[in-house]
Amino acid sequence: MLKFSPCDFWPLIRGRTLWIVGDSHSYDLFHALACFLVQLYDHDYSQDFPYAREAEAFAHMEQHVEHYKPPECLPLLEGTMLCQIRVNRGQMVREHTLPLLQRMATPSDIAVVNFAHWHNGWEGHEYRDLLHAFRDHVAAHADELPHIVWKQMVPTHYKHLHGAYKGGTAPFECAPLGVQLQPNGSLTPTDELSQLMLEGGAHNKAAMEAFQGTDIVMTHSWNATVELYEYHRELADGRGHECGHYCFPGVPEIWLYYVYKAIRDAPWKDF
Repeated sequence: MLKFSPCDFWPLIRGRTLWIVGDSHSYDLFHALACFLVQLYDHDYSQDFPYAREAEAFAHMEQHVEHYKPPECLPLLEGTMLCQIRVNRGQMVREHTLPLLQRMATPSDIAVVNFAHWHNGWEGHEYRDLLHAFRDHVAAHADELPHIVWKQMVPTHYKHLHGAYKGGTAPFECAPLGVQLQPNGSLTPTDELSQLMLEGGAHNKAAMEAFQGTDIVMTHSWNATVELYEYHRELADGRGHECGHYCFPGVPEIWLYYVYKAIRDAPWKDF
């Protein structure tokens, strides 16, 4: 990881659009990628961005996506582009974002997608059903959609069971999740409540089960970041410390490396 550079990543995305689709954690990944690829910006780009023809669709999303941010694209060299679409919930991804990608993207593009934090992954079947609907839509429209990389849900470290956010206002106290990273990359438990954390948490466990045997590949950054409860950032509005989002630079750059690994090792890597 320490030797990882844009020169490693560039051959995998050259000539394509890399779409980052998801909530605020995905937005952090977009920012990490933008900084990582800064030397490859195309400063002479003068054409319309892919979302320019979809103003009506994005206006609809603005009305229905919490903490909405407009789509952004950064032009890179050799016809390459980095774009982000902010969306939090699985139903919105299924009903609006995937059809948008069918119109804006090409099958040779790559989309790094996630919806998790805005869903309860511990109770009921809602989240699992959303994952299955997403999987089935991707399979049914594979010739119209980009290749899909599923970004694992990132660990949060609120001082509640499994580090979940249970409400309240900052400042928050962050706490370990009861697991310890081993030199071989595996996790071992440090208390009796940590079994689910060994499996990547409820959301990631459900995603791994849903996407098994498909062409949807997953990042595997959970183990590398699950111990980093002291690396969360202060809220920009001055209210104090939180336990969900991470400092820059830091954990978002680790996610970037695991996105690279997922694409490099994908069954469609020679597309």
